[in-house]
Amino acid sequence: MWIENVACTPDQTNLFFSELKSKVAKAKAICATCPVANKCLELALATEAEFGIFGGLTPAERKSLQRV
Repeated sequence: MWIENVACTPDQTNLFFSELKSKVAKAKAICATCPVANKCLELALATEAEFGIFGGLTPAERKSLQRV
């Protein structure tokens, strides 16, 4: 299962669910190294996740993708 290969860890939740620019940047940096970031993004898009960084994208960035 792809979830076993994520680069993030449960103790980093505060990074992925923060609106602080510094934490968002750190979360995105972790996503940039993740071998399954695309799967994570697919899940967020499929479930219309309203909060959090998934696959390296913020909720606003994901909404922009869905409008295209």
